[in-house]
Amino acid sequence: MKKMLGLAAMAIVLMGLATGCAKSDEDMQPVVVESGLRDSVQGKWRIERVQNKLCRSGDCTSVIYTGTADDYFEFKADSAYLQRASQQNAKSVYRDSFKADYSQPGAFVLSNFGWSARFNVLHRDQRMLVLEGVYYGSNPSAIFTDTYYLYR
Repeated sequence: MKKMLGLAAMAIVLMGLATGCAKSDEDMQPVVVESGLRDSVQGKWRIERVQNKLCRSGDCTSVIYTGTADDYFEFKADSAYLQRASQQNAKSVYRDSFKADYSQPGAFVLSNFGWSARFNVLHRDQRMLVLEGVYYGSNPSAIFTDTYYLYR
């Protein structure tokens, strides 16, 4: 009797351990950390060209900006900085800084002052980075798409 009680107690303990450690399929999924993306884009990238596209209610216009020797996009662990010649005035420089969030797989979000855009990585290697940023204007039918061709 004592032996049967001991086996039953052991079975209860083993069953409790087995069910207490069980995880759902969702818990077992690997956590994707995009530190590889963040690390691979960090640093200063020269701007080869930028294709700016604006679509309003299906009517689209595009402008291609060719980078100058002083233009660059610099990415840091939690921020980014853009400098390029102004398209409005040949003698002025456009500068902007952003908060950077690299938590999305294959993309990151740059934001500042209530504005944000998701940048999908279309191509990346040691020497070239192609980013496509999409954001919406105050009018929901206005969609801006900027494709940056960057190199080191």
